[in-house]
Amino acid sequence: MRIDLHIHSCYSKDCASPVESILKQACSIGLDGIAICDHDTIEGSLEAQRIVKEHDIDLVVVPGVEVTTTRGHLLVLGNNDGFPKNKDPLDIIKLARAQDCLIVAPHPFKGYPKSLGDVSDLDVDAIETLNSRYILGRFNTLAVRMAEELELPMLGNSDAHFVKMVGRAYSEIDSEPSVDAIFKAIISGNTTVHGTRTPLIVQFQQACIGAKRRALNLL
Repeated sequence: MRIDLHIHSCYSKDCASPVESILKQACSIGLDGIAICDHDTIEGSLEAQRIVKEHDIDLVVVPGVEVTTTRGHLLVLGNNDGFPKNKDPLDIIKLARAQDCLIVAPHPFKGYPKSLGDVSDLDVDAIETLNSRYILGRFNTLAVRMAEELELPMLGNSDAHFVKMVGRAYSEIDSEPSVDAIFKAIISGNTTVHGTRTPLIVQFQQACIGAKRRALNLL
């Protein structure tokens, strides 16, 4: 299966991508599964699950959210209830474990947005070692090194904030098409990372959109 487990929709303050458009793009480029992981909200994830079910779309939608913790961002997959923001990551992980979620450290060395860095003290299941939104790629290299040292599975994700960037990076996972099977395959390390960089002009456009949306929210 080809899966992109870190995509943003219009429910994130720095993104304007409609959920339905994300699903169409994922299908058109041959992805088998996705996770919409908006910042501190599960609304995009819930909408994606609803659309796929109502229209019988052949795409696995993994529930997801990108949680803002006191140390940095954390991807939590497999839960539809959401999590509080600005809490210690240890507390979020404890809540996630109680709900059998999969926990991923996204772009751990990116720096902006604030990232977790060294996760040797955190009970994560996998590390995002290829995030397509990079300039020089150093933070991905550091993530690979940490995953190897900690013997943790590696994932590739687009972190897409534009519809056309969905699948720019993805993971090839040896799994049956179900959320439980995908989680088991990832934990077993049956993943191969693929992808390329999001064009710099697209990253600049996303930054401008995010700044505009944040400014409007202050009015």
